[in-house]
Amino acid sequence: IDLADVIGRVRRLFDLDADSLVVDDHLAADSRLAPTVLANPGLRVPGAWDGFETAVRAVLGQQVSVARATGLGQRLMEAYGDGGFPPPEVLLRARPAELGMPGRRGEAISRLAALVASGELVLDEGADAELLSSQLCAIPGIGPWTAAYVSMRVARDPDAFPHGDWVVMKMLQATRAEARRLAEGWRPWRAYAVMYLWRWAAQEQEAGCA
Repeated sequence: IDLADVIGRVRRLFDLDADSLVVDDHLAADSRLAPTVLANPGLRVPGAWDGFETAVRAVLGQQVSVARATGLGQRLMEAYGDGGFPPPEVLLRARPAELGMPGRRGEAISRLAALVASGELVLDEGADAELLSSQLCAIPGIGPWTAAYVSMRVARDPDAFPHGDWVVMKMLQATRAEARRLAEGWRPWRAYAVMYLWRWAAQEQEAGCA
């Protein structure tokens, strides 16, 4: 076991190098975010243990529930994995659509795997977020939401912002264009703002179920 590699992955996974005081002070200056920032201080942006797996799971989660995406991920592992998540060299030859997802999404996973296997697409913390986003959006079947999500978690871009996210728009009571405009003041910490908006929505849902 490469202990240094494991420690590095854990630090990325839990975003342990973030300066939460700086982030929270900046975001709490916005009256929309202040209540949830003050109620949930120190939220981090979760990273990725493995960039490729996280990216594939993001594609699987497009326009479906979390439970459905999790189920598809499990089926992918059972069909093509060997005790773990299948590497790009395996998935580029696979037919993921056979597992019960739209053909376009399955093709996107195969194309993603081929680009990673060839080295054309880099999915790690050192990736250039802007380049990564453009490369992902160039793959048929992958849209801006997925690209922003991967930039947040894999490239560790603290300013990545999925302005078309349904929960983000709902909590801001805004359209996509309005959400993007409202988020300008959150730079360079828009990814953390998303975490607070998602947490705010989850707490409202929990309160409604109580």
